Amino acid sequence: MPRYKAFVESDVLEKAMNVFWKNGYEATSVRLLEKEMGINQFSIYASFKNKKNLFIQAIHNYQEHVKKTRFRTLLHENAGLAELEAFLFKVVSINTAGIGSKGCLIVNTAGEIGNKDIEIAMEVNRYYDFIRDMLRNIFRNAIAKQEIPANTNIEQQANFFLGIMQSISIASKTMNCLQLNDFITVALAQIK
Repeated sequence: MPRYKAFVESDVLEKAMNVFWKNGYEATSVRLLEKEMGINQFSIYASFKNKKNLFIQAIHNYQEHVKKTRFRTLLHENAGLAELEAFLFKVVSINTAGIGSKGCLIVNTAGEIGNKDIEIAMEVNRYYDFIRDMLRNIFRNAIAKQEIPANTNIEQQANFFLGIMQSISIASKTMNCLQLNDFITVALAQIK
């Protein structure tokens, strides 16, 4: 007789994502995952095969999470520089208020894992490709809205602002709001 799952996979995946986000990949043990996900080790392995595969699925879950929450306004088809500016300052205010003190799961993972694991590094880079695509669209719209010069190198600016977004995630763990706002102000000034 086949076994039936006594849990909703999307729910336990959300819990796993939060455990990895809070603790990092290496510091998250299967025992901790069992405790936080509310399922046993057998169920984890039966559903996700191993810790790394669970982590990769958690990264996918994180990307969907940020699309629906954090990046919703930036993914609007008409989003331009004004929306990017509002987004960056909002992120700083949230992060320095302690709400976003975990940083970004992907940035944390890039810092922790780097290229030590090729599969995880590929997932990090897929996420960064998503961000760059979003930024390219923003800059194309900003040119059309005459918010930035028509000769703006969209590719360079997408790479630059991806770096800015990563930096904010890390710097907000130690820098204050005024310092981070200066960081954003200078970044935005160079594109206008």
